[in-house]
Amino acid sequence: MADRMVRTPTLSLRRYNLIYGFNGSGKSTLSRLFASLQSGNRDGKLPPACAFEFELDDGAILGCPDKLTGLEQRVLVFNADFVEHNLQWATGTANPVFYIGREQAELAAELARQEAAVPAAQLRRTNADVLLKAKEKAFATFKRERAKLVAENLRLRNRKYEAPQLVQDFGTLDLGPGADLTEEQLEAAKATCRLDEPMARVNELTFQDRPIVETISQARELAAQTPGTVVIAELSQHPDMVLWVKEGATYHNAHDLETCLFCTGPIQPARREVLERAFDDKLERFLELVGSAHADGEATLSALADLRIAVATLDAVSVELRQPYKETRERLIEAIKACERLVSGGVAVLADKKGKPTQPADAGGLASEPDIAEAVAALTGILGELNGLLRAHNERIDGFDRYQEDARIAVRRHYLASGRVEYDALVADQKAAETEAISAEADLTHLTQEVARLKSEVREHGPAADKINKLIESYLGHGELTISAVAEGYEIHRHGRLVEGTPSEGEKTAIALCYFISTLESDGRKLKDLIVVVDDPISSLDTKALNFACALVKSRLDKAGQLFVLTHNQQCMNEFKKAWKNRHRPIEKDKAPTATFLFMDVTIPKGGTARSASFVEMSKLLRDYDFEYHFLFHHVLKFEAETDPEFEYAYMMPNVLRRVLDVFLAFRCPGSSGLAPKIAQLCAEYTDLDQDRITALERLAQVESHSESLDDLIGFSSMTLEETRDANATLLEMMRIVDPAHLAHLRRICA
Repeated sequence: MADRMVRTPTLSLRRYNLIYGFNGSGKSTLSRLFASLQSGNRDGKLPPACAFEFELDDGAILGCPDKLTGLEQRVLVFNADFVEHNLQWATGTANPVFYIGREQAELAAELARQEAAVPAAQLRRTNADVLLKAKEKAFATFKRERAKLVAENLRLRNRKYEAPQLVQDFGTLDLGPGADLTEEQLEAAKATCRLDEPMARVNELTFQDRPIVETISQARELAAQTPGTVVIAELSQHPDMVLWVKEGATYHNAHDLETCLFCTGPIQPARREVLERAFDDKLERFLELVGSAHADGEATLSALADLRIAVATLDAVSVELRQPYKETRERLIEAIKACERLVSGGVAVLADKKGKPTQPADAGGLASEPDIAEAVAALTGILGELNGLLRAHNERIDGFDRYQEDARIAVRRHYLASGRVEYDALVADQKAAETEAISAEADLTHLTQEVARLKSEVREHGPAADKINKLIESYLGHGELTISAVAEGYEIHRHGRLVEGTPSEGEKTAIALCYFISTLESDGRKLKDLIVVVDDPISSLDTKALNFACALVKSRLDKAGQLFVLTHNQQCMNEFKKAWKNRHRPIEKDKAPTATFLFMDVTIPKGGTARSASFVEMSKLLRDYDFEYHFLFHHVLKFEAETDPEFEYAYMMPNVLRRVLDVFLAFRCPGSSGLAPKIAQLCAEYTDLDQDRITALERLAQVESHSESLDDLIGFSSMTLEETRDANATLLEMMRIVDPAHLAHLRRICA
């Protein structure tokens, strides 16, 4: 069938609907769409990929594949599938038709109440399933996205971190206080996770603090001391010259110089003796002591500077230790600088003493012993803290795998802890939805079981047999065939015995249609609530049977809530057209129509190869006439006027031409002779006819058409389009020559 789009004109389906179409146009498929609503599942004879929708008056949408429930008790379909399912001709049996007995009135009332509750229970179950799927999807999405977030930050090389591991972690990891990391802690842990190999070990720093105290102590002690010798009076006035004079005297004596290199004057023995007494070994030893103390002080300063530089340049420690290490390093550098300042003061005093050994040096600026002790203790303590961090770093390096795994656990705990509230809520939602789905399913199962139990107690299929038999007798005009109730259903009897052989087609039609009508009000249904679909109720060409079957459908189904009659039989169509004429076009102008007449129009669309059926309003030529002659002739005229080589009705034109020719010749050449003799008779009477073209038309009618009617038009003629078009023109030319008035009148009607 052709797809119906948003802009496709509405079908205007009403209470009574007559749908006429040739065989193969899709009527059986349409009836199976309705049958899907009756069963609540896609009909087994529809294609697996079939999709369709029905829109109800209240706006509700039912459709395939998953929205077919809701009208199971209101839709009844009579078609070949119904007959095949319920009537077994070969065995002469039929399925039971159940009626509710009067004796079980209370049970019947309870059954009605329980059945009325079924739609709500089904809706609850459906809603519960939808909700559960939504909650499961939301939970699955959270687990997938959260696991992806964790995996991205773990940087696992040979392992995966997915939803199952996430669920396991939520159940096993401690997500209490401390699981949430600070931003710095998180970044440190993530950096550790990114490491491909451990960092290098770092040696601890060493420093002797005693020289600091000794340098300052010596400076204070030596500042007040002098060599303890008699100093020359002139030198007492110029203490800065003592070392210069001592070096000069030592040099002159060592070189036996008699004259002074500075003033060129002679060196008197008495002066030489005075100088030797002034610069004895006590002064030498004192100078050595001061010089040694000064050198030690310089060495201590250098050691402090080396320590400060080493501390300042060392930062290759484990990531999570870097912040405390940085803070400790800054404190240590300040402690080193403080000690450097103390030692620098002592070195300055010693340098001054070294330059002026005979004069007391000013030691007033040196730190007190408590201050020195405090500074040294600070240096030692902070250095110990720093070395503690370095030991922690080395421990991590020595146990790198465990250290990295701990970092990964910390990252997992952090991201799980941050999503714990949402995780718990999703778990609770899914459990609640599961509980509701289980409860809804259990309640629906219990309800359906209760309905089945009540039905088994109140159902009787015996009474239906009498109704069916009365209908069959009226239909056939005799009581030979009857339906007899047995334990599992019915048996078909002839003259009171199980039927032998298969009933005739007319008898099958009678039994099937009467059987179907008996089901309308079975199981407590009411006709006024039903949507009834009858697909081709006529299988016998017997006029009496046809009329009775149509009358039976019209009378017994007139009170149905909505009725659809699908037929390919023109006589059947005419019966319902007549019966519903005033419903289709009410005599009273202010009265709305209640009947719709539709035609299933089959074409091969331009550029296509497959036939496509669509619903169109029934042609006036079908609606207003009891024969299809006018409708078929209308196609002849359309073919005459059409110049497109891909004429959408081309596939059916040989059959149309044959049927029009049959009807025309039946009136022009009465009698029982065949097509060829009648054409020969016309050619003899009308010499203006082109006998060669008439022969081609006869060949097309005899060979290329498929049947005596349009019912079997399901294939494309092998005749070329050009030959068919020429035959079409030949038919019109023949009608013009033989009966121009008839042709002109047909053209006016079909215009």
